Amino acid sequence: MNVVQLENISKSFNQSLFKKKEILTDINLNIQKGEFVVLKGSNGSGKTTLLNLILGLLAPTQGEVKLFGENPKSFHSKIRLGVVLQKVSLPKHLTVKELVNLLRSYYPNPLSTEEILSTVNLKLKENNWASKLSGGEEQRLFFALALAGNPELLILDEPTRNLDEEGFIEFWEQIKICREKNITILMVTNNQADFTYLDNLVTKYVILKEGKLEENIIKTVLVEEKESSKFKETNKKINYTYLLLKQTYAELLQLVRTPLYLLGIFLFPSLIVLFPMNQKSAKVMLIFFCGLMLLILAIERLGKRIAIERVEGWLKLLKVTPLPPSVFFRAKIIITLLLSTIILSLMFVFGAFKLGIDEYLISWLAMFLCLLLGIIPFAIFGLAMGYLFNPKSLDSIVGLSVPVAVLTCGLPISKAKWFSDVIDFSPVYHYGQLVLYSANIKNDNNIILHLVFLGIFSLIFYLVSIWAYKKDQSLN
Repeated sequence: MNVVQLENISKSFNQSLFKKKEILTDINLNIQKGEFVVLKGSNGSGKTTLLNLILGLLAPTQGEVKLFGENPKSFHSKIRLGVVLQKVSLPKHLTVKELVNLLRSYYPNPLSTEEILSTVNLKLKENNWASKLSGGEEQRLFFALALAGNPELLILDEPTRNLDEEGFIEFWEQIKICREKNITILMVTNNQADFTYLDNLVTKYVILKEGKLEENIIKTVLVEEKESSKFKETNKKINYTYLLLKQTYAELLQLVRTPLYLLGIFLFPSLIVLFPMNQKSAKVMLIFFCGLMLLILAIERLGKRIAIERVEGWLKLLKVTPLPPSVFFRAKIIITLLLSTIILSLMFVFGAFKLGIDEYLISWLAMFLCLLLGIIPFAIFGLAMGYLFNPKSLDSIVGLSVPVAVLTCGLPISKAKWFSDVIDFSPVYHYGQLVLYSANIKNDNNIILHLVFLGIFSLIFYLVSIWAYKKDQSLN
């Protein structure tokens, strides 16, 4: 059985509008079950590009890539795969044990957390912050995450980098155990010390030179025709609810462990005390302030987090796991809505007691729901921006969104007809009109039209976010 199959693979990248650079040319490679293949080549030879193609992180310009006979992006390919990548930063506010628990939850038949940590000798570090480990300990953790799903194929990119002598020896002991379990291994290494072990384990060297492939078969492997019983047990549907709960819990842990950020966010509503005490004007100002605050939070919270995790390489690692992108997105949006709910509640409390705004409970609920649910299109927009721009650029976009929101929210800034026509196509305008309607404040009463427009903008931003997710320029 071919675990990895590349047929006539070529890959090129655009250097300019009319010029392309070909990195890989007519690559053919088959890796059978139980093989240990080492990929060699000088810097710039295309090793990383080839790995990204095998993992489904890049699409070939021509040719076909298959893992276990399927598309490398498929769920049934990813559940059989474990990966160690380069240039990945770990989440800053999760412990070693929490991170292992999170990654193993993506797989239907994972190893136990205790077994994983014991395998890489990190049991004593399980309550340490993952991001605070030493270089060698961090590399052990990456190997632990690769083993979490009980894989049939390991793809290891420079796995011994930063390992101390003890960790280096332990790593190769575990590789020997993987070989005894008939786990297929594809490894990239430039560490000369690795070759003292590789000479006794490797079945094939694959050499990339100027975008072309050369094979040097050391020994052949007897291929078992029967399918792995472990895989047969995994032919079941994805448990989206379970995955969403685990991912949302991990996002929540990271949020509550950033006290300074939360303090700044929760102190912001106290600015409401500066509003005028006149009930009618106070109510308008409260709604305007709440809407602007939630809009900024939706774009900044989601966009900034996505951009940071993308630049740090964490999202690249998540892409090669079975975690569905829809679950990842929903967890981010749920946490943003939860944070928005708390902030909005604080603002309404200030409005009711400090500003003396007197409304029936049903009116407060109507305003609350419209303010909260109306930011969903902007949250989706934030997701898209996170995949398209780096964190510094996101700060500029958030800063620009404030004057844009003020200009297009429907305030009587200009009587020019062209200006009125322009803001009709602003999602902020439709959001504002929806909230004004819920607050029984003067509006144009076209509630259905505003709901339709917000739905259209949600769909547009969703399609842009999917496109941006697939594009993910950091890989290029």
